[in-house]
Amino acid sequence: MCIGWYDKSCPHIEKYAEDASDSERFRSISKEVKSKIFIAYVRKASCGNISDENSHPFQYDKWIFAHNGTVVRDKIMSRLIFPYNKNFTSQPIDSEVYFRFILQCIDKEGNDVERDIRKAVQKRIDNGLVSSGANFILSDGKNLYGFRYGNSQNYSLYYLERDPGKVFHSQLGETKSLIDVKKLADEKAVIIASEKMTSNEGWEPLKNGELLIITENLKISKKNLL
Repeated sequence: MCIGWYDKSCPHIEKYAEDASDSERFRSISKEVKSKIFIAYVRKASCGNISDENSHPFQYDKWIFAHNGTVVRDKIMSRLIFPYNKNFTSQPIDSEVYFRFILQCIDKEGNDVERDIRKAVQKRIDNGLVSSGANFILSDGKNLYGFRYGNSQNYSLYYLERDPGKVFHSQLGETKSLIDVKKLADEKAVIIASEKMTSNEGWEPLKNGELLIITENLKISKKNLL
């Protein structure tokens, strides 16, 4: 059970190395928490021990991050400088190192997040730092970013715009329980997922190398980074 959200721009993380469908804590959080942004993670580990600390999402300062894939941890680690090479919350595993590298590029380059993500992605791929997928979801509490990059169809990424009044018929129990209690049938929403969660709605796929940006007012834009 792994979920991140924002309360008045303050990031919060709850994660336990257990199945969300069997987690009383997940159901409790789903009912209690109110936020404009949620990042829920339901995936299998590709490296590192299965533990609370190694579970996604990860948080640093105002940022929350979740990753699908595997990157070359040691090569990226060697590129990190203080403070991004300190105080990891995981072992650190490759995904948190990847997260710190992106933030280091954002901090180093300036305040243009989209430009800095592009530079981080290009540096990582050009230097052979990706061994499989590099998909991620990233948020600063205001905007939500989704990036797709992978060498197989296992690293897909989709998004869906949902207008008020539509009923969500997902067959994915863990995520459906979160969406149901947030009553998205009564709210406009944008959902990003690694696979289509419903069969009767217009899920849009991201192209390989494409960045999705969702602003506070749910304006959507896409940029090809590669």
